Amino acid sequence: MRQHHVAGERVFVDYAGDTLDIVDGATGEVRAAQIFVGVLGASNYTYAEATSTQNLPDWIGAHGPSCAARRDRRSRRRDGAGRPQ
Repeated sequence: MRQHHVAGERVFVDYAGDTLDIVDGATGEVRAAQIFVGVLGASNYTYAEATSTQNLPDWIGAHGPSCAARRDRRSRRRDGAGRPQ
């Protein structure tokens, strides 16, 4: 079901259900990465980041870059970056 959201009003955040394996190139150690996802409601603009765990420090730590990515996107739009010339 499609939902209507006013721009800038909602952001949906959670961890994706599946993990990804990350391989350390030097040691060959394989670790599971948790995938944090944030999606803006109106535009479906998506931010994703791999974290070590789903614990509170990683959860909170992933929100900062997610917010920065949204701010950067807004400032590029105001500056006209990415618009056809």
